[in-house]
Amino acid sequence: MVIKRELLDHLQSIQFIILLCICIILFLANGIISVKRYRQQTSFYNEQLSAMRPSTVSTTLYKQPNQLLFMAEGGDKYRPNGYSLKPKGVLDALPAGPRNFKLPEIPELDWSFIIKIIFSLYVILLGFNAISGEKEQGTLRLALSNSIGRVKVLVAKYIAILLTVLVPLVTGIITNLIIIGIFIPQALTLGSFSRILVMSLLTIVYISIFAFLSLLFSSLIHQSSLVLLVLLAIWVLFAVIVPNTSGILSQSFSRVPSEYQTAKMVGPMIQEQVWARINRIKERVHKGELKTEEEVKQEADRAFDEGQEELIKHYESYQNAMKQRAATAENLSRISPAALFQYASEDIAQSGARREEHFLKDARSYSRIYDNYIFKKVGKLVGTSMWIFGTNVMINKKIIPISSPYPEEYQGDKSDFPQFVESRPSIARSLNDALYDIAGLIVWNLILASLAFSAFLRADVR
Repeated sequence: MVIKRELLDHLQSIQFIILLCICIILFLANGIISVKRYRQQTSFYNEQLSAMRPSTVSTTLYKQPNQLLFMAEGGDKYRPNGYSLKPKGVLDALPAGPRNFKLPEIPELDWSFIIKIIFSLYVILLGFNAISGEKEQGTLRLALSNSIGRVKVLVAKYIAILLTVLVPLVTGIITNLIIIGIFIPQALTLGSFSRILVMSLLTIVYISIFAFLSLLFSSLIHQSSLVLLVLLAIWVLFAVIVPNTSGILSQSFSRVPSEYQTAKMVGPMIQEQVWARINRIKERVHKGELKTEEEVKQEADRAFDEGQEELIKHYESYQNAMKQRAATAENLSRISPAALFQYASEDIAQSGARREEHFLKDARSYSRIYDNYIFKKVGKLVGTSMWIFGTNVMINKKIIPISSPYPEEYQGDKSDFPQFVESRPSIARSLNDALYDIAGLIVWNLILASLAFSAFLRADVR
């Protein structure tokens, strides 16, 4: 009876009607925007693949369009849509999507944003006066004077809040999937539905946190207006401040030079080292230790390779430092349940930083296949660099030009050129990737549930 009464009160409120309309509009807009973006991505991907020609100098690896971007886009529009691969595993990111520098970055209207912001706020508006409001009206004391215990009352209020929120959530999701199913039916596979189900369960776990949070402060504070003020402050902290300031804090903790500063520092140093090696080659020629053109060019190629390996080590150190900074920012933001939900959603939807990590792993695996193919066709493997050198040496009064080597294009049949295929992690792998974030959401629920029940059991209802 308590659940039914609470549920009817919520469903008959003007707040519920407004949320229902907002959800339908937002999920409808998400479906239309996602269809348009997916078609653009698919068209670009197919055009690039059809224009590619097999090459032993360099090739390009493109990301497949993400069919689940409507769930969690994960900032993929600002990430590279692929990488240029050169011999010896050299990967250069292709230009990322354009940013609008005249306007602040606008969050993507995907499921994760709608749920993370709109639904968490609505749960607060539903639950802030669940206890304090009835205290002010005197109805809570009357209800508890009957045979109903406090635990049952709080459980009923909690269930009523969740059931109320589920109505617009399910309505919005169905509206969205109808749009997706009509225009890009290939996106709704059996695997996609399993991820949609997981995302829906994850949503319930997330909004449950704010339900318990509302019941906790509604039990602790007697004035409903003050409860709402406190909850809104916490909501702003969780949904806005913590996720958006973690990057700033991470930068203050780890000072990493920019890519330009790194290139400015490393480039001349490597050049100096390579020229020192070239000068030693000239000295050996002068002493008569190197007597043929072939020997000189072999030593020059070795000097270039050593410099290239040193350069790669420096840039790998830089990239690892940047990854560490990004990981620090993510871990700091995980204090907020909104960030935990965002990262878990991206793992389920196969987007965001985790997808980038999986793609680079696939690219490195393919680079070994690519190198073996080049060696098989050309008979040698030559790397490339952002810098080059060229000079001359004199052997037996003959001028021998030596310069940095360059990959050779094989002119024969390349019909057996290996194709790059991006792997798609299974739902089990995605759940494993999201395990810590899901565990974090569950821990938040357990802590807030215990605090809410403890506060209500000790609350003065007079």
